[in-house]
Amino acid sequence: MEMGMGMMKKMMGQGGGSPMAMMQKMMNQHGEGAEGGNPMQQMMGSCMAMCSEMLKTMQRTTALAVYAQPELHQLFEEWLAAREEEVLHRIEQAGSQDPDALAGMLSLSSASVTVLLARLQNQGKIHLKAESVRAS
Repeated sequence: MEMGMGMMKKMMGQGGGSPMAMMQKMMNQHGEGAEGGNPMQQMMGSCMAMCSEMLKTMQRTTALAVYAQPELHQLFEEWLAAREEEVLHRIEQAGSQDPDALAGMLSLSSASVTVLLARLQNQGKIHLKAESVRAS
């Protein structure tokens, strides 16, 4: 421990100082111009933001894990199967359907309908067709 403190004081020029000052000195970035900002502080800010986002995601995952009970999972699977049947029924009636139109009819997002359509295709119940939306 004493050796580590001695090395730190030597690196800091015997003046002590903050860990940020030590890192700046180590990276030879001490006293950078103000116009572009200090790259070390920018990097530290980015790292802190990334860590904060990771922590929020882990907290969300932990909160959702409470609902991952087997009986709730079964209920969700039953709900999903019922929604798939509803999508399949509407496609059979119309012959084909636009995902956005289905989303409106089912009060779901387009992304949710796309997941349902992909599941139905994987089960061999429908065939998906892709079409370019780029103007020709």
